Amino acid sequence: MNKKITVNLAVAIAIIAMTVTFSVTMLLSMRMFDNTVSSVREKETMYNKISEIDKAVRTGYYGEINEDTLMDYLAAGYLTGTGDKYANYYTVKQYSEWKQVQSGNVAGVGIDVAKDASGYARVIRVYPASPAADVSITTDYYLLKVGDVDVKSLSAAQIDALLRGDTGTTVSLTVRSRSSAEEQTLNLQRRQYDVPTVFTSVMPQQPNVGYVQITSFNQKTAQELVEKVEKLTSQEVPVERLVIDVRNNKGGALADTLDVIDAVCPVGPIASQKNKDGSTQLLDTSDNNEIALPMTVVVNAGTEGGAELFAATLRDFGKAKIVGVTTAGKGAVQCDPIALSDGSAVSFTIGVLVTKNGSSFDGTGVKPDVESLLTPDQEGAFYDLTLENDPQIVKAVEALTNQQTTTNTQGQEGAQSASQPTSETTQTLVSEPTSESTASSESTAASESAA
Repeated sequence: MNKKITVNLAVAIAIIAMTVTFSVTMLLSMRMFDNTVSSVREKETMYNKISEIDKAVRTGYYGEINEDTLMDYLAAGYLTGTGDKYANYYTVKQYSEWKQVQSGNVAGVGIDVAKDASGYARVIRVYPASPAADVSITTDYYLLKVGDVDVKSLSAAQIDALLRGDTGTTVSLTVRSRSSAEEQTLNLQRRQYDVPTVFTSVMPQQPNVGYVQITSFNQKTAQELVEKVEKLTSQEVPVERLVIDVRNNKGGALADTLDVIDAVCPVGPIASQKNKDGSTQLLDTSDNNEIALPMTVVVNAGTEGGAELFAATLRDFGKAKIVGVTTAGKGAVQCDPIALSDGSAVSFTIGVLVTKNGSSFDGTGVKPDVESLLTPDQEGAFYDLTLENDPQIVKAVEALTNQQTTTNTQGQEGAQSASQPTSETTQTLVSEPTSESTASSESTAASESAA
C-alpha cells in the first residue's frame, strides 16, 4: 500500500514539474514572440515611412536623384538619429581611406594642415618622400585652394579628404608662402607615402631631455615609439627623461592605442570597458617591457579618446605627471568600423572606457596634475611656438625636473636609511645634527615635495 502511494506521489510530482516547466517555457516563448513581433512592427513602420517618403519624392521631385548619394545620406541619417554623437558612417571612399590611415600608408599629396586665425589652411607637416616634399612645399606655406575649391570655408578634415585620392590621380594646389603675397599653382600626382606618427628631438640647452610628439595612434605607432626612444637613449649624450606631447591628438583605433600604452608601461591592467548591461570587461594588460624613463605628458583640449587614455594610464601607473589643461572628455568605446556589403562601413559606441584606477573621463576629460594655459595670442600662434618658448612644454620640463629631484632625494634618503642599521651605530659614525640643520633639511624636503 505504502509503495503504491509513493509511486503515485512520484507520478504526481513529475506531472506538476512538467506542467510548471511547460508553463514557464510558454511564458518565455510568448514574451520573446511579443518582443520579436514588436521589433518587426517597429521595423515595418520605419521601412513603410521611408517607402512613403521615397514614393512621394520620386513622384513629384523636380530634380535628379543620385542613388549613391541618397543611400549614403540615409545611412548617415540613421546613425545621427540614434543620438550617438560619436557614431560614424563611412562611404566606400572614406572607409578605404580610414584603413589606409590606420595602416600608416596613405595615398595623397603628403601634407597635414590646420586652420589658423586667417581662416586659411596652414601647412603644419610635410611627409618625407611625398609629392609635396618633391616640390619643396614646407611648413612656411598656406594652402588656399584644392582644385577650384577655396579652403577658407572648409574644416581641416574636409581639406584632408580633398587632398587624398587614388594613386596616379592629379590634383592642383594653390599655395603661397607666408613671407610672400604671390600665389602659385602646383599640379601634384597622388601616390602612396608613409605616415609616421612619432616625431622626436632633444630639448635645447638640455640634451638629456627628449621631446616626443605622438600625433595619432595607428598600427605602427608602438614600434615607432620604441625605436625612436631607443635612438634618443643611444646618442652621444643619452636622453634620460622624456616630455611626451599628445596635444591635438585625436586618438585612433583603440587596439593601437593599447599597444602604445603597453610599450610604455610595466606589468598590469591597462583599461576596461563598461558595457550597457553594467558589466565590465578588461580590454588589455601590459607586459613587463616598458620605457623605463621619467616622463611627463602634455595635453590640451584637443587631446581626445585614445590620447586621453594614454595620458591617464601613464599617470595611473605612476609613470608620468600630466601637464596642460583638461582634455576633451571623449571616453566612449567605439567599435572598429563594421564593413557593409557595398564596401561602406559604420561605427558606433559600444561602451565607456574605464581607466586602470577605475575612473571614467567620458564627458569630463582628464585633468592635469600641473595646469598650464596658453593665452589667446599663443593659441592663435600655436604652430609658431618652439620648444624654447612654448609655455606648456617649458612647464612640462620643469615638472619633470622637479619630479626627478624629488625622486633622487627620496632615493638618497632611502639609501642613507638602509646604511644605518641601528641608532647606536649611527651615533658612533655620524655626529648628531644641530636643530638649525634639521630645520633647514625639513624646509628643503617640504619645498621639493610641494614642487
